[in-house]
Amino acid sequence: MVDDKFWEIVKKFNILMKEAITGPNCLDICKGDCCSIKIDIPKILVKEYIKRGYAIKSDFIRSDVFSFKLRFDEKKGKCFLYDEKINGCLVHNSGIKPPQCWIYPTNFSNPEKKELSCKKTNGWTIVDSKKTKEAEELLKYYVFLCQLEAKKELNHITDRVNRSLSDGSLKELLENTSPSQISGFRDSWDNFTTLPAEGISLQLKKLCTKVNASCELILHNEFLECKSVCDKVSEKIIKFLQQNINNYVHKMGVDVVGEYLINELKLVE
Repeated sequence: MVDDKFWEIVKKFNILMKEAITGPNCLDICKGDCCSIKIDIPKILVKEYIKRGYAIKSDFIRSDVFSFKLRFDEKKGKCFLYDEKINGCLVHNSGIKPPQCWIYPTNFSNPEKKELSCKKTNGWTIVDSKKTKEAEELLKYYVFLCQLEAKKELNHITDRVNRSLSDGSLKELLENTSPSQISGFRDSWDNFTTLPAEGISLQLKKLCTKVNASCELILHNEFLECKSVCDKVSEKIIKFLQQNINNYVHKMGVDVVGEYLINELKLVE
């Protein structure tokens, strides 16, 4: 992605949407309605948010659309950029707010002159349709650039697996985690990590039984008592990811979201 061109698009889009639409001050009345939307953004924008102190690397997960998704708090139903202290989005006035966030609730046109409103208030008005049309074209180009970047990022997935192996981080995670607490693997910022289970997972039991049948806990059906993934099983997992993850993500295409469940990976046929 050409950095200068990207920033030109994002900043111009932000300006156009601010000038083309009038309505209530979001930070005065908003309770994060639009912050309940899950948003995908490119890595170049992620890096800028981190640089400016709005976020840290763990605030993003790999995406099936652009390079990353903004972390979403399922319990609160909010994007992590929503800040209760300011009653709105941290990057609302930054000039680099994700373009998709600006569209809500107006979209780019209102030919039937309907009252535009979000869940909290009404009074939104498109005052310059020419500028919203220009913004719409910019958004198309933005999406195109983001998809190009995402494709390149996806092609480096094996590199991220190998990095997590060369620095020993994935093996260390496996050695310090109960297999019943692992539901899969996550493609994070620059390496692979385990995906915690919600509750108890039996997904690794089948692999443990096949790879290490002599394990006393397996023999006595005490899988849930195991406190650590053993060397035999961790080596099998690591080898599998090295040999198969690249083909898997390209085969799955848009269904890939950066989190890979053990049963979907088919670690054991």
